[in-house]
Amino acid sequence: MNNLKRYSVLLHITGWIIFSIIPLMALPFNNIFSSPNYKVFIYQQLFSTVLLIMVFYINLHVITPNYLNAKKSWYFLGFFTLGLCLVLVINSVAYEFLFKPHFKHFFFPKTSMRFNNGKPIQPPSRLFNPRYFGIFFSYLLSVIASSMLALVYERTRSKEENQQMLLEKTAAELAVLKLQVSPHFLFNTLNNIRWLARQKSEMTEDAVVKLSQLLRYMIYQSGNDKVSLDHEIEHLRNYIDLQKMRLTEKNSVDFICEGDTSQIMIEPLLFIPFVENAFKYGLHNQEKSDILTGIRVTKNEIWFYAENMIHGSNMLLADENSGIGILNVERRLALHYPDLHELHIRNAEGKFRVDLKIKTT
Repeated sequence: MNNLKRYSVLLHITGWIIFSIIPLMALPFNNIFSSPNYKVFIYQQLFSTVLLIMVFYINLHVITPNYLNAKKSWYFLGFFTLGLCLVLVINSVAYEFLFKPHFKHFFFPKTSMRFNNGKPIQPPSRLFNPRYFGIFFSYLLSVIASSMLALVYERTRSKEENQQMLLEKTAAELAVLKLQVSPHFLFNTLNNIRWLARQKSEMTEDAVVKLSQLLRYMIYQSGNDKVSLDHEIEHLRNYIDLQKMRLTEKNSVDFICEGDTSQIMIEPLLFIPFVENAFKYGLHNQEKSDILTGIRVTKNEIWFYAENMIHGSNMLLADENSGIGILNVERRLALHYPDLHELHIRNAEGKFRVDLKIKTT
């Protein structure tokens, strides 16, 4: 459809040239140029073609869009009849006063025009002149063609508008999803800083600096459609470093990156909800707690994984509360990576495991 729009002017010009030439092809070419009337006939054809061009584009841009599409068929029928009458009257007046005086005889000798087997040929009736039937069929063809083209244009425009509305709706949904992620993330991080402040830890200042870096990323990078995977990894490292400030000797956190991440672009804040859940439900002050997260990049795929232990009562909380962030990520994956991702979440044997694979090509 884009190619048709690009070459629409050329297609219209070509179509009208062909339309104008077709009546000439029915003439006896052996003596068309030897007849003194051929120029007058061509002028008459051009005059009729200009009228039909006017009818075509008025119907294309005004009559059909405003009346046929709006299902006002009686108005459309009225304009059709009015236009036909005007075309017939204008052609008749032009023929009688502009072209007929210049016709000495048509493309045949005078004798053949006046006699047939020795009998004089009666002039055609003004009411049933075959020329009027030609004008009528040409007019009908122009109206049908322009109406069909107008309906196609309208359907295409409606489809494009629906697609644009869908894109805008999708963009709005993504914006809302990102806003849902951000307050949850900020709430958890402030809780961590509050915990450090209550402990009067020397790491409180470093935690505030880490938080400022995280907020800077969220404000200036998360609004982009795509970010560098390196930046996303740096953001995860800052978050993990911030969380490590409150770990005990019984807690361990590993974050592993493998592969070339320098040339890959990805949706921002896709992994952070899983890492948040791992820290929220995977740590315990009295029991051994291990959190394992990582990103592995291959030639055609990004593999993110996160695994944490769930301790006692935290298992029920994880089932009830962690679903919002995960649902947000699932929705964003469906919008941005349809048929290009695999998300597997398992909660078995006291461990919560997330595996997310995204195809990059």
